[in-house]
Amino acid sequence: MSPYAETVRVEVDVEDCSTVLLADWDGDDAGDVVWSVALVTVRKAMAELSIVYQHGDGIPFTVTIADHDPGADLDGYEEIVEIDFLSATGEISLIGWCMDWDDTAMRRLPPLPAGPGLHRLRYHVCSTLEKRPDFAGNHHYLQIWPAQPSPPVVVKQGEWIAHLNDAAT
Repeated sequence: MSPYAETVRVEVDVEDCSTVLLADWDGDDAGDVVWSVALVTVRKAMAELSIVYQHGDGIPFTVTIADHDPGADLDGYEEIVEIDFLSATGEISLIGWCMDWDDTAMRRLPPLPAGPGLHRLRYHVCSTLEKRPDFAGNHHYLQIWPAQPSPPVVVKQGEWIAHLNDAAT
């Protein structure tokens, strides 16, 4: 059997907070923080992905869902982090942070090939702190695949993560 991977591109609208949510709704609330790493906070039913933009419509996200580790794009992005994510349903969506919940704003992603269970998120960000990048391009790339438990890790640190680390000390 050959490895499975599907890549989709979606656009999300963000009203505030520089956050896009990866949601796995099983009828329960999002819960408390389970794991965190620079740029990603994982709760029981969602992951909060930090984005370069404070707000905007049509912010592009590329997502690869695979049954194996698809490999990090070390040359294409300045910031890359990995973290575990527990899917209760195997069905996930992306939604921009909104003042009022809007089901029509959810961008349903392909089902996780392994179904419910532990998955690894690898979040790539093309960023700059000097100026606001345009919405064209591939600034946010998320990879998801089934994995064994692993600690959160910064795979590649650029100026944004360095700035966050400096602010925390």
